[in-house]
Amino acid sequence: MINSWVYIESEGSSIEDVSLEIIGRLNELKNDIDLKITGFYLGTKPGDLPRIAISYGVDHFIFLKSDLFSFYDSQTFVNGISDLVRERNPDIMLFGATYQGRDFAGRLAARLKTGLAANAISLNIDKKGLLYTGVPGYGGRFIAEIVNMKARPQISTVRQGIFKKMERDESRSGEIEIVDVELKGFNQKLKLLERKKLDIKDITKSERVVIIGNGAGNNLKPIEEFAKLIGADIGVTRPVADRGLAPRDIQVGSTGVSLNSKIAIIFGSSGSNHFVSGIERCKFVISVDIDKNSNIFNYSDYCVVADMFKLLPFLIKRMGGDL
Repeated sequence: MINSWVYIESEGSSIEDVSLEIIGRLNELKNDIDLKITGFYLGTKPGDLPRIAISYGVDHFIFLKSDLFSFYDSQTFVNGISDLVRERNPDIMLFGATYQGRDFAGRLAARLKTGLAANAISLNIDKKGLLYTGVPGYGGRFIAEIVNMKARPQISTVRQGIFKKMERDESRSGEIEIVDVELKGFNQKLKLLERKKLDIKDITKSERVVIIGNGAGNNLKPIEEFAKLIGADIGVTRPVADRGLAPRDIQVGSTGVSLNSKIAIIFGSSGSNHFVSGIERCKFVISVDIDKNSNIFNYSDYCVVADMFKLLPFLIKRMGGDL
């Protein structure tokens, strides 16, 4: 039997969607291979988390318990799980490509001296237990298939919004295992003084998204006003996030998030492969660019050749807005 472990990233009893999406994909693969899905979490009290994870498709849940796991700290978490991984020797370990997942997976892979496929947008497992991950390369210009032939476990981070999570089913059964972890001689160097949660919208769930491209320069206000008037959330391309004008959480593309919106309206994006991989699941795409030969038009249902800074004031005025 192939054993695949999934890191259940959670805040309280709420599991991150990307963890549930990974579980959903693994359950699809179970139709063709003999696969056991094990969820794992490091914390102080299990609460309802194991039962919730099982209801979404986990066969086995391992709760690693220690007072030192009251908050995420990469050094503590890696020390807390590495011995168990060496003992149980899972074939595969999967993490969401979140800030925490990328940090945890990368450090754990280094500790275990194994490879890491980062930011996967496809997952397949053959009958021998080999993990095949599709990872964007060279800014998204192509998708590289990565296979770790020797080192174990095979570790990968998975991009959010790619796979579908299963419907929750309370009748599902599974094994819950509590493992008490003693980190003898370990000195936790970090202390949590205060926790603040940023109020950032998860645009992978948004029905309408207006995306700001590099062509907008530093003047985001007209696009933000337009988005507000049509009831849309804001997304950005990577260059906009690189300049610090928007958080990475709303970056669309192969190293950001993938949209599933009913409509996406894009201003000032050239349409790089890195970016368009994030809009391929949108049902309807409208693009505005001053260059009539812009690559973004090849991925759009409606193409508007115009100067956005002339078009937007007109649209905003017609809708009763104000700049």
